Amino acid sequence: MKEERTIHIAYADDHTIVRKGIITFIKEMGGIEVDIEASNGRDLINQLEKAETLPDICMIDINMPDLNGFDTLIEIKERWPQMRALVLTIFDHELYIIRMIKHGANGYLLKSCDPEDIKRALTSIYQNGFYHSELVNTQLLFAIKNKEVKLPHFTEKELQVLKFCCTDLSYAQIAQKMDTTSRSVEGYRDSLFKKLKVNSRVSLALYAVQAGITPMEVFGNLIT
Repeated sequence: MKEERTIHIAYADDHTIVRKGIITFIKEMGGIEVDIEASNGRDLINQLEKAETLPDICMIDINMPDLNGFDTLIEIKERWPQMRALVLTIFDHELYIIRMIKHGANGYLLKSCDPEDIKRALTSIYQNGFYHSELVNTQLLFAIKNKEVKLPHFTEKELQVLKFCCTDLSYAQIAQKMDTTSRSVEGYRDSLFKKLKVNSRVSLALYAVQAGITPMEVFGNLIT
C-alpha cells in the first residue's frame, strides 16, 4: 500500500499559547509537518522568503500585529500564486469570510472547531484545492474559484438587498435604507436564497461580488 505524502504547512498566529497548542495537536495527529511557525503575517512572509522549500499550505489567523491576515493573504497570493491557504480564526463574521475567500483563501475554520477538523481541512485543501465547512457552501466555493457563477433574473428590490448583503448593515438597517420593513427585507432575502440555491448571507454576498454586482472596495474599511 502506497504511503500518503506528508503535508507541509506554515502557521501564523500572534497568540503563542494558542499557536503552540494547535501545533501540538497537529503533530499528534500525524501526516502533517509544521515547517514554519510565525508570530504574525510579516514574520510569515519573511520566513517564506528564506525557505529552501515552500510549504504546501499556509494556515493564518486574521487579527495579527504588523501584518493582519487579510494583507498577509494578499501578499502571499501575489508572490506565490499557487500557495494554498487555510484561515483559522475566532471571527465568524460573514464579511470576514467573504473577504478572505475572495482574496484567495482555500478554506475557513473557527478556532472553536474540533482539532480533527483542522487535519480534515488541511487534507482536503491539499488534495482538492478547497475545504468547506458549515461556514462556506462547497458548491458556491467551487463556482467562485472557477468563475462559474450564473445569475438568474432579479427584481429591483432583490437586487438592492443583494447589494446590501455585501455591507456591514444589519437587516433592520437595510430595511431602513430601503424605506421598508425588516420582514419585507427578509422576504427578498429568502427569495434570493431560493433563486441562488444558497442559505446564508455569506453566499449571497459572494455571488454579488463574483458577478460584479458589488465591487470589493465595499469591504475596504472593515479591518485595519
